[in-house]
Amino acid sequence: MSEQVVVSVVVGLVVSAVCFLPLVLWQYRRYGRFNGARTVWTVTAFVYAAGLVAFTVFPLPDFSEDYCTAHHVRPLLDPLRFPREVTAVIRERGVIALTGDWVVWEFALNMVLFVPFGLIARRVFECSRPTVLGAAVGVSILIELTQLTGNWGLAPCPYRFADVTDLATNSAGALVGIALERLTPRLLSTKAHLLAQRDRARPVTRGRRLLGMMLDAWYLTGGAAVGGTIAAVVYSVTSRASDADFTASQLLELERVIFTGAWAAAVLIALAPAFIGTGASLGQRTVYLRPVSRNAPRMRCIVRGTTVQAVVPTLLFAGFPLAILGPVHVMVAVAAVFVDARGISYRLAGLGLEDVRSGLQTPEPARA
Repeated sequence: MSEQVVVSVVVGLVVSAVCFLPLVLWQYRRYGRFNGARTVWTVTAFVYAAGLVAFTVFPLPDFSEDYCTAHHVRPLLDPLRFPREVTAVIRERGVIALTGDWVVWEFALNMVLFVPFGLIARRVFECSRPTVLGAAVGVSILIELTQLTGNWGLAPCPYRFADVTDLATNSAGALVGIALERLTPRLLSTKAHLLAQRDRARPVTRGRRLLGMMLDAWYLTGGAAVGGTIAAVVYSVTSRASDADFTASQLLELERVIFTGAWAAAVLIALAPAFIGTGASLGQRTVYLRPVSRNAPRMRCIVRGTTVQAVVPTLLFAGFPLAILGPVHVMVAVAAVFVDARGISYRLAGLGLEDVRSGLQTPEPARA
């Protein structure tokens, strides 16, 4: 069991890390703000989902040549198996023996496994109780079919019992989770509450500014990856015969083309937003921030996009030794936010910051 727990936690946290910025993007688009409690619950849901998979599939046996012949697994289709075995234990060893009997523990653990399902589905996704119960039954059926088919044919043969009793125990666990949702304190804002406050302007905090910078880094990295890929495809199509491999010189040229395409895409993502609309970067737009200026706002926005966002990829793609200055420039830019929430780019450009939903004409003071 410890193996399944470790796998579920590690996989859940890795998925959460990969999906963190997309989740932040979705929260701001949906609710107009970042909600830490909802993010924690979402991470919990990822860990739990990974746990369901881990407890369904692992541990894997050693599939030797004669394993499937020696360990033939048949589905347990008797829905009265559990009460019959419990009755037999009581008759043979007494009621107290139930506390140490594996059949009882298996029944209880299957219930416990689906308690978080009911709680998370109700608390986070705010599904109706019938929907949660129906989803629990559906997931339980999927689990049993996975075990019945040997992971849908990926394993040489079934190695875990598909038990019809688990449908009842899992559903009962989900019902317990639904009941706990009614009894436990609500530490999570409802969707209706968040949507009602979606259009309310909020302070420009340092945390919000840093979150916008993280999103900008994500956009730049993704843009560079796409730009490099497109450049590589174009070069491959135009510079190589279909039946010939790249020569050594062509491989070097391909490397240069990929780096050039990635750099061009990153710089485009850094500078193009300065010419459009409010002039804010993509990350700042995501967290509902915009620059404010009393004069020459467009030119100041161009300076804003140049001083950090366009400089960093240029340094990185310039090669050694200039590439070393890229991470240094990033660290200085991050540290500067703790001194002045506007950061280096806004300070050098002479710009202020405000929430796009604010009617103020002057920047709102930054808060720690």
